[in-house]
Amino acid sequence: MKTKLTQYCKYYGSKGGYERNAVAYFYERKWVSLNGEFSVSEYNDCGLSDFNSSDGVPMSLKAMLLDRYLSSNGYNSHTIEMFKLWYVNYYLQSI
Repeated sequence: MKTKLTQYCKYYGSKGGYERNAVAYFYERKWVSLNGEFSVSEYNDCGLSDFNSSDGVPMSLKAMLLDRYLSSNGYNSHTIEMFKLWYVNYYLQSI
């Protein structure tokens, strides 16, 4: 199962992934260890169910990234928009 899930990871399981983005590597590794299972209810509640839906990243992984982002940055009126910018400009683009 681990190998199957790592195909969805941008950093974990790829050569030099830790060096390119240690934070994303850590959370992808955790997501794989959970067999790709992470609640998407908060992600959906934040109105993100259609956010970048064609980027190939499973919603449960995006939900974990959102959860950790909110945990680190707090939840306020701008945090969801900040997460979207982080996701597109840092998570997806730093590979």
